[in-house]
Amino acid sequence: MNALRSIVAAAVMSAAFVAPAMARDLYTIKLSSPVAEQTRIIALNTIWDCNGDTCLARADHGVNVRSCRQFVHQSNGLRIASYGDANEQLSAAELARCNGETYQASNGQSGQ
Repeated sequence: MNALRSIVAAAVMSAAFVAPAMARDLYTIKLSSPVAEQTRIIALNTIWDCNGDTCLARADHGVNVRSCRQFVHQSNGLRIASYGDANEQLSAAELARCNGETYQASNGQSGQ
């Protein structure tokens, strides 16, 4: 009976650790220009699968400029048009910072 309790306890503990990993949000990056072929990019311990102008990942970090810039760095400078999940997206100013540009708020344009 003691062995059965140990097995049940181990199963419950395993489920407790697996559930948060499975519940991570799906993040989407829209690229300014499509990639030529299906590409995999690893940034901030997140594996991004890119196909065409879209990259998808299950990330465990927030929607922020830091994670966006890390993706740009690891992708050798791919330019990002949008970054976020179903609940939150980076603003135009944040995207400009992510892409290493300045943002001119008066006309909503980003520039080098």
